[in-house]
Amino acid sequence: MKLIFCVDDNNGMMFNNRRQSQDSVLREKAAALSSQSILWMSEYSAKQFGEAENYRADNDYMSKAADEDFCFVEDLDYSLDNCSEVVLYKWNRHYPADRYFESDLKSLGFRLFSKKEFAGSSHKKITEEIYKKQERK
Repeated sequence: MKLIFCVDDNNGMMFNNRRQSQDSVLREKAAALSSQSILWMSEYSAKQFGEAENYRADNDYMSKAADEDFCFVEDLDYSLDNCSEVVLYKWNRHYPADRYFESDLKSLGFRLFSKKEFAGSSHKKITEEIYKKQERK
């Protein structure tokens, strides 16, 4: 499966049980990225994805997602054990946070595959970084 996270400059994801920020252009990009599969997310996250057609809301999404599916991770625990790709959308700002993306992608065998910037609806610059798991030899 492939996991999508939104993080600030300190890898913060949420503060006081609420997302740090949201952006409609970012949601469109995540929906387009996952358009050939299912985009899984929690019931909390689904509230902001009303326009996406390919998403499924279920708080047990990590166990239901197939290998080719994407999971938008905000408020629930996650594991990179069965993950082949990680997408980080970076806000390029410092926000208060008490929930963080704490995985060391490099030590887990992930390598940066692509990096691009785009203008969002609420942020002048959002950076998309896609990491793919490298097969160990």
